[in-house]
Amino acid sequence: MTIRCCKIFLKTTLFLCFLISCGEEKMPENPNIIMIVADDLGWYDLGCYGNDFIETPNLDKLASEGIRFTDAYAAAPLCSPSRASLITGLHPITVNITEHIHGNHPAGPNQKLQTPPIAQQLNLEFETIAEALKEKKYHTAFIGKWHLGGGKFKPDNRGFDLNIAGAWNGLPQSFFYPFFAKGEKPEIQDSSKEGDYLTDVLTNQAIDYITKKKDSTFFMSLNYYSPHVPIEAKDSLVEKYRKKRGVADESLLPNIHYAAMVESIDINVGRILKKLDELEIKENTIVIFTSDNGGLSVREVPAFAKHTPPTDNGMLREGKGYVYEGGIREPLLVRWPLVINEAKLDSTPVVGQDFFNTLMEVASIGKRTSDGVSLVPLFNGDTLQNRGLLWHLPHYSPQGGKPSTAYREGDWKLIHHYEDKRYELFNLRKDLSESYDLTKEYPEKIEELKKKMDAMLLEMNAKLPEPNPNYQGDGNSRSN
Repeated sequence: MTIRCCKIFLKTTLFLCFLISCGEEKMPENPNIIMIVADDLGWYDLGCYGNDFIETPNLDKLASEGIRFTDAYAAAPLCSPSRASLITGLHPITVNITEHIHGNHPAGPNQKLQTPPIAQQLNLEFETIAEALKEKKYHTAFIGKWHLGGGKFKPDNRGFDLNIAGAWNGLPQSFFYPFFAKGEKPEIQDSSKEGDYLTDVLTNQAIDYITKKKDSTFFMSLNYYSPHVPIEAKDSLVEKYRKKRGVADESLLPNIHYAAMVESIDINVGRILKKLDELEIKENTIVIFTSDNGGLSVREVPAFAKHTPPTDNGMLREGKGYVYEGGIREPLLVRWPLVINEAKLDSTPVVGQDFFNTLMEVASIGKRTSDGVSLVPLFNGDTLQNRGLLWHLPHYSPQGGKPSTAYREGDWKLIHHYEDKRYELFNLRKDLSESYDLTKEYPEKIEELKKKMDAMLLEMNAKLPEPNPNYQGDGNSRSN
């Protein structure tokens, strides 16, 4: 029997075993897991989510082969807290990272509130997905943005056998070679040359890893630095979108440079999916694609202001740095051909900290966190129990967001603004853009949700902002 025939026989046998065991609700054993996380990619930036300008055929195809979640959320509207939750299954409050690391400064004289301190790294006491998967002897790799601490807190000290470019950095100096300070990341710089693009280079490393581990069981976390600032894209793609738009006005959103960055992500995801096909490991490989927070919808600080604001998040209100839907609602695509055998559209509210429990169930590991749930029932066409979701941003975000907490249950969403102690109430099913505050119409609903929100904050021992003793009056509350 040829090697190819053996592979086909083994794959067919695995699939038949799965079909036989479906009645017992068993998962196929030892799936490979690829978790791809974009940086600042908005909910509305993909074609499969309604964007008719940015071209994302590979991600659209991924959506057509698995589950596309319409109501998926990041754990926070900023990168570090969201990424900490993705990799641990814990709420940002639990790991005490509710702002981006290195971003929480003492209150300025124009800021009414003093915000609480945060951990400057993901502390070692919190187990990562990679560490937990070692129980089933998974090979593990981390590629790209980490932003959860350097030194002993880097990915290679958090359960990952291989770490490519993951450190304290929140962004590259440039998306073109050498990307970071010369000599800082030799694992990507030594194999790159002038003109190389970071998104391509990280994907090269990912494909190399998949190829080497094709006959084993692996978990790979691929974290693109794109489309975060600096907004830089390949000239050929920028020119494509310049011609497509027909005008040079960069105030039209999405910005043509940003559109080109997103398409680069799509092209590279396509390369990974093609490699899975070529290696014949597609069927029992879970591919997850999401983002860490909403798209940047404001002008960035002067050092990175070029080509910003880059996107508008469509009908969603605000963007990165805000607890409105534009800051936290994310694209989420999940493909697992051996289990999810038809395209599904799922409107269940799910959140980043659900990934840990999901992958533990997938790998038949008994570990769970109380901050998330497993999404495996949704893979099988079942439902999840209704629950409340909480976002806590007791900080002034660099994008202009002010200290606030949001709580969603069912179609209802309550936001508490700490500066003026004001509440807003929205019905997301009827008003996805959060344009109509219903606080006057539904006082009973406000009290109901407020009690649940406060109970969750108290149970999690959340830190709250306090009056700033150095406050000198209203001004620009944007962080320096």
